[in-house]
Amino acid sequence: PTRMFDTARADYAAGQWSLALTGFDAFLKTFPRSEMADDAQFFIGETYFAQNRWMDAVTAYNQVIQTYPTGNAVPDAYYKRGLALERMGQIDGAQESWNAAVKSFPDSDAGRLAKQSLDRVARRTTP
Repeated sequence: PTRMFDTARADYAAGQWSLALTGFDAFLKTFPRSEMADDAQFFIGETYFAQNRWMDAVTAYNQVIQTYPTGNAVPDAYYKRGLALERMGQIDGAQESWNAAVKSFPDSDAGRLAKQSLDRVARRTTP
């Protein structure tokens, strides 16, 4: 499983989006209960995010949150889902996602970044 995951991640790092998606998807089909499954699903979201495919990214991040609620990728999924929603102009949804990251994972990097995003949006929308 590690080699398969690392190959897909290398494709992602090289900007080989379709290969990365195929690799992460194959990983999830082959090793659905792996401790890296949430990371593979998260990287599917990251691949879509890198391609500006915001709705696909949101769907992938939702999968991380719903399918792997105790996974280590969940805080980042909340944060990145917020960024994708913001890019789509769905500020309320973005704030909701960031609030979930701040509330559930306040001491994580994602929680801190989500707090910064909330502050940034608040400054932009305050007269």
